[in-house]
Formats: sequence, C-alpha cells, structure tokens
Amino acid sequence: MVSIKTFFFSIAVCLSPIAALSDSGSLQGEDVPEFNEAVQAWLDGDDLVALQNLAGQAQQGNTAAQILLASIASGSKYHSHVTTDMERKERIALLRKPGGLSGKSWLTEAQNSEALALALLQASKIGEKAPAIATLIELGEPQTAIIAAQSMLLNGEAEELVSVLQGLDDKLPEEADVLLAWALFQASQGSDSPYAGSASVPRTLTGNEHFRLSEFAWGHLSPRALVEDGEAREAAIKHSGNIRAWTPVRNFCEDQCPDSISECTATGGSYLTTPLSPRSPLESVISNEVYWASKRVTGDLARSTWEIIVEADSDAKVPDACFKRSMKELQLVEGHG
Repeated sequence: MVSIKTFFFSIAVCLSPIAALSDSGSLQGEDVPEFNEAVQAWLDGDDLVALQNLAGQAQQGNTAAQILLASIASGSKYHSHVTTDMERKERIALLRKPGGLSGKSWLTEAQNSEALALALLQASKIGEKAPAIATLIELGEPQTAIIAAQSMLLNGEAEELVSVLQGLDDKLPEEADVLLAWALFQASQGSDSPYAGSASVPRTLTGNEHFRLSEFAWGHLSPRALVEDGEAREAAIKHSGNIRAWTPVRNFCEDQCPDSISECTATGGSYLTTPLSPRSPLESVISNEVYWASKRVTGDLARSTWEIIVEADSDAKVPDACFKRSMKELQLVEGHG
C-alpha cells in the first residue's frame, strides 16, 4: 500500500516547493561543560539548580542556554512545581530576559545569531508559522514543527502548509500522518476555511489502520470516549504499546500497574492535556529518548495529565483503575495539568 506521505506529496507536486534550510550544526555554547552539567541536573530533576545555572549562562551570552531556558519556560509542566510559589520578580528573573514588566523570552536575544531561535519564535505567531516549519524540521525540532502545522490547518492554511512540507516527508515523525491527510483533504477542497471534519478522514483516504496510532497521539480519545466507545477503547488498548507519543505513560504503567500495562497506558493516554506530551522541550539538544528515560519525566507526566479525581465508583469508569489511583498519588506530590 502506498504510504500517506508518498500519496500526499505526489498529489501536492503541482505546488511550488521551498528551499529547505541547512542544519547549522551545534548551538553556540552547547559544548560548554557548564551547559551540559545544567542539562544533566535538569534531567535528574534538580530543577532549581539547573534553572539558575541556565539563567546565569544565558545572561553571559550562551546561546544554547538561552534557547533551552526559553523552551523550558514556555511549558509550565517543566517548571511550575518550583516556580509557582516564587515571587513574580524572582520567577521572571529565573526564566526570562530582563526587559519590560514581565521580561522577554530569551529567544528574542538568541534569534540574532541562531536560525533555530528565530524559527521557534515564528512558530508561536499567527502568520509566521510557514517559514518556521521547514527550518524546525531541518534543525531537529520535528514535533514543534508539526504542532505549528496543526495550527496552520486550524487556520485554514492547508495549501501553504503543503508547499512548505514539499520534499521533507522523509524527515517527518510518524505523528505527522494525520496532519498530512487533513492538509490533503482541506487543500483539495480549495477552501481557506478552517478544517472542521472528522479525524477518521485519514482512514477513509487510505484504509490503513496505522493512522489510528497517529490519531491517538493527537489526543483524539477522551476518558469519556474510552468508557462509552467500545471500538475506540479496544483499539486504544490494542495499539497502546505502539504509540510512540505515549512512551512516558507506558513506562509509568510498566512500573506502577504491571498487571494491566495496555489498559493503563490507554487510560493514561486519554488523560493527557495536550498532544505529544510530555516531550523534550528542545529535541535538538535533548532527544525524546533521553528525556523519557530521565528521572524527571514522571513528574512532568503528572503535570501533563488532567487532574485525577477518584470517585467512589471509579473502577467502573475507566478500563484501568490502577492508573487513576497511581496517578492521583503522584499528582498529590508533583502537581497536575
């Protein structure tokens, strides 16, 4: 069967490709021992020491520290457990570049010398995402790129997205499959209206159940659906071991619920607050594999999961009550999404 990526780009060939930016190599300051010590401290869950170290290096002009610190600051799950109780000025001084009432992202400084920093800034702004996506993919940030791609689709920019992704199909993560199918469908309609169709479109186009993996990774499964939709529940449990984005959930379940790993993973996947979460804040510096194997990821998972409320009859409300009990205990310590 022809893959969706091959199918997608063969149809999109009529659109003009863009020139992909080349990889500029390691970030300035990435090879500095102090930077690597800060990264390891952060992975080990020694957050305050790591953030203070990164902040000091950022102020001294270390571009790698500036970009990593800005990426950590952009996701509350990475720091809220240590910054929530800080005074506002202290929190701003720790996470942001001095300037104005609330400080500025360190990306605004790093963009002067690093294409990655500029692309990360553009990816967060409406109307500027397209030029950022190819750069992010080329520079080792594919998941940030496809999050931006999803935003473009929601804004009805399918044709522009198709053009941007020309020639990059072999560099896209598996989670991109659903987005590619959505883009193909939306672009074929010749409409600039936001896509509001069903996530089942990819399966309709290809007849390939592989897309269930990509679909689940994007959060197309709620705890309620897991209970009420028997087909979705069965598919989630069946595929739970193959959904890469659910790796942190699966690792948690292997440790906490070894007798019901698949059911636990499917339940945990349905409770994630955002797609592709938790993931490395900066893949080009800390791979997802390294991040997912780190000491800190369990706490980040708790803060990436909706608050667990354990009802008296909770055992009947989800495929795996063990996940709810175990995650609730963890969230009491680490916080929740």
